[in-house]
Amino acid sequence: MKKIRYAIISIIYFFLLFFIAWSFAQEKKYPPYPDVWGYEFPWPGKENRYVAIDVAKMPDGDYMVTYVKNWDEKINKYAGILFFSGEKIEFTKDNYNEFWRKNHDKRVRLNQVVLSDGFRIEPYSDYACGRCCPLFHFYIIKKDKNGQIIDRKNLIYLFDKPLKVPINRYCEYNEGPSGLRRNYALAKVVSINPKFVILDDDTFLVIDADGNIIMRFDKNMKGKSHLLNIKLYVIDRKIIDDLRDKLKKDNKYNDQTLTDAIYEYAMNLRKEGEK
Repeated sequence: MKKIRYAIISIIYFFLLFFIAWSFAQEKKYPPYPDVWGYEFPWPGKENRYVAIDVAKMPDGDYMVTYVKNWDEKINKYAGILFFSGEKIEFTKDNYNEFWRKNHDKRVRLNQVVLSDGFRIEPYSDYACGRCCPLFHFYIIKKDKNGQIIDRKNLIYLFDKPLKVPINRYCEYNEGPSGLRRNYALAKVVSINPKFVILDDDTFLVIDADGNIIMRFDKNMKGKSHLLNIKLYVIDRKIIDDLRDKLKKDNKYNDQTLTDAIYEYAMNLRKEGEK
């Protein structure tokens, strides 16, 4: 009887040690982070790039990024990838819902991030976006400790082929002499709607809240992803403003001409990078 009791205690002790060691390893894996800087997910529909990206911080310091692979109700494919390890997971709809039920408190998608030096990264728009809301109005700003804007960037996503992007044809610049007189622009690029995740080394993730891309940047808003200047372009906001002002000066400004001008600028960036 004593031998059986001793064996049971030994087994329990072994599993306790194993669990403690496993938990410790999970908690201490990240950071430091490996050299991983972003992902582009497949479009879940022919002309639908919205994949409902969401992010949860895992016990080992990695980040589970969940997304939708297909919006067809008959298929409803869900997936996830651990950002730094690259491990991929396929979810059923029930698995997906259960994961977020259990990990709701680990969700880390934010509207802004605060860096260790007190500087802030957050989205911004120059427009109230009531009846008229021009394309490319959303961009990212960096503020110092005093709340002064010290940097402004647009993150521009490149389509593989032109896509009809909804616009308001009744805005003055779309219905005037140079207007489109239609409710869409045939766009080759679009500005992403950013959400953020702060990491533990003063880098941060930018999530395309309306699309299919997640990217990591450092505190100076620089990234190292192979997708930069291929699928995602970081463009100073002043350049966007200057392109818009020139089109207005030439009486050529509307949503179509602006997206065309930004696309041409992005292609020039790509050419410069290939030299």
